[in-house]
Amino acid sequence: MFSRRAVLALESTIQNKINQLISLIEEHYVSPHSSVKMSMAYRSVTTDIITEYCFAESANTLTPNFDHPIQIGVRELGKRVWIQRYFPFLNSLTSKAPPKLVQWLFPSFRSYVETKTGYEKQIDGLMRNPDSLSTIDHETIYHHLLNPKDQVALSRTTLVHEAFTLVGAGSDTVGNACTVGTFFALKNQMIGRKLVEELREAWPDEDKPLSYVVLEKLPYLTAFIKEALRFSVGVIHHIPRVVGTAPTEIGGHKIPPGTVVGMSSAFLHMNPDVFSDPYTFNPERWLTQDTSTMMFDFAPFSKGPRICIGLNLAWCELYLIFGNIFPSNRTIYPLTGIGKITGCL
Repeated sequence: MFSRRAVLALESTIQNKINQLISLIEEHYVSPHSSVKMSMAYRSVTTDIITEYCFAESANTLTPNFDHPIQIGVRELGKRVWIQRYFPFLNSLTSKAPPKLVQWLFPSFRSYVETKTGYEKQIDGLMRNPDSLSTIDHETIYHHLLNPKDQVALSRTTLVHEAFTLVGAGSDTVGNACTVGTFFALKNQMIGRKLVEELREAWPDEDKPLSYVVLEKLPYLTAFIKEALRFSVGVIHHIPRVVGTAPTEIGGHKIPPGTVVGMSSAFLHMNPDVFSDPYTFNPERWLTQDTSTMMFDFAPFSKGPRICIGLNLAWCELYLIFGNIFPSNRTIYPLTGIGKITGCL
């Protein structure tokens, strides 16, 4: 479902959503006095992409003001995470209580309740009539989750949780990376200029978008995306792992079996022994001949058996979004100036 082959097969679906984003910006934010909240715009397009990709039903959060209730709700949810962590009964209450009661007790949970209800309706319909999967436009996660090979069928609750996990992980992380990258491209005109010039030179026909396969071969764009990912760590806290039964040595210390250890990608990405001047956004660092040492510490999607399953989709989105937003012939980022989206991130 998230293999490179599967992503390439649905590239047109991703491109259509990005075209919709650009059309909204060109239609509503062409005035020198207008400003667009690109952080919300990026999260809207990534939300629509992941929902269309996973469920063949877009959340349709791309609106002219980029203020869809789902996006507002996600922002508010982020502010409440600490409450839900220390008062875990709230999670059970919002999951099991009647939707109207939850909205009455916690009005800010409205978007969560509505989204959950939507997933439940879709899942209920597919569980009642599995043959309806054959009528869906393209392959979805339910083609796999409702018919697991050599495994017990997943419960309705688990399917809903899977849906939330995929949407949450597949929207905010890529949206954040796009926001960070855009900020630094607008802040440093030299970086923005190099990015635009490379894309303009590679774009022979402005009426035909460049494909993912073509974009990923552009050296400066690739370096720019890697640096954006280095700065925009998806999960900043320690990711726990349990030491196995074999003797283990980490950093010169012998670690007993069963010990829980953790490492944050933020520490890896800002390691001055690996990344010189680590707090400076510098795509040029990735254009050196040997980047193997940096790649060893580069873990925006984690590593090993717990690596993010959506990394192929994320890379495709990043190439297509940046590759469409920045070319000067798309009028979003004028080559001669800082652009109309400065300071609005």
